Amino acid sequence: MLQLSHICKSYTTNAFTQVALDDVSLSFRDNEFVSILGPSGSGKTTMLNVIGGLDHFDGGDLLIDGISTREFRDRDWDAYRNNRIGFVFQSYNLIPHQTILANVELALTLSGVSAMERRDRAYQALVDVGLGEHVDKRPSQLSGGQMQRVAIARALINDPEILLADEPTGALDSHTSVQVMDLLREVASDRLVIMVTHNPDLAREYSTRIVELADGRICSDTNPFVPSPADMRTAKPAVRTSMGFLTALALSFNNLMTKKGRTLMTAFAGSIGIIGIAAILSLANGVNAYIQEVEEDTLSVYPLQIMSSGFDLTSMLVDTQTDQGEADDGQAVLGLEPFVGLGVLQFGGDVGHGGYLLLWWE
Repeated sequence: MLQLSHICKSYTTNAFTQVALDDVSLSFRDNEFVSILGPSGSGKTTMLNVIGGLDHFDGGDLLIDGISTREFRDRDWDAYRNNRIGFVFQSYNLIPHQTILANVELALTLSGVSAMERRDRAYQALVDVGLGEHVDKRPSQLSGGQMQRVAIARALINDPEILLADEPTGALDSHTSVQVMDLLREVASDRLVIMVTHNPDLAREYSTRIVELADGRICSDTNPFVPSPADMRTAKPAVRTSMGFLTALALSFNNLMTKKGRTLMTAFAGSIGIIGIAAILSLANGVNAYIQEVEEDTLSVYPLQIMSSGFDLTSMLVDTQTDQGEADDGQAVLGLEPFVGLGVLQFGGDVGHGGYLLLWWE
């Protein structure tokens, strides 16, 4: 059982706030065909998106079998949409490069169903909507009514409890609209169908309940429902969505093969980037190797040697006093004025050839 309790939803753009749903409370039976009517901007599609988990409410609560969704995370919403909700859109939303069988089968890829079972169930769903002879055709080869029936088959393939239809006859002629509405009424015999439409005639003819909205509020309800404790049922366990690795790989490969030109251009552009990075790294490594080789060759020709040496200052002072007489004789040669000294620093060689540096101090 589905319940909307004081749901509020608004959209803010800069300083302008548009209220889409204003304190909406509504309960739905498990088996009924509900049509939601109202002018454009009244909040019909927003309500449908909130029920389907495509949009999140700002206030209030959405109850599913008595369980609140206020604390739902993204993964919980994914499981809810995949297992309990079926969508039928006005624009069909079919993948043009796949057959209609593959389009219907795609809805089962997140349910952990084997490839053989997926194909069998998709084929049976197309047979149920009268398209068993067109399973190998692509969407572009079908009429609008046939594409809408494909969308209904895709929505029903997971056996959802709730079917949401957003203007399912908006792009169809009157004759095809009747066929689609007959199919939806048949579907509503064992599940909840909620349809948004601008056509009051179709709503009155096929629906069991009509809800009218205006300015985000409920104006009228032809068959209101107030749930009692006896109407409550045990919630079904949520089944987590998952896609097998091989399935994801096959879908990716099919998509690449369908867009060959785009795939080649993307691969070419990517290869240019990879080749450019490889060339820059190779050039940098080559320059570094050349610099290292030049350094090694240069150091091998001009070696550097580091040696340790020391001297005894006491013996140098003694030698200075002993050789003081000889230093006096050498003053003329060096052109130095004699003065009393206490030390000498010898670098080697003979006096007269610049081998001594004599320092005196008083």
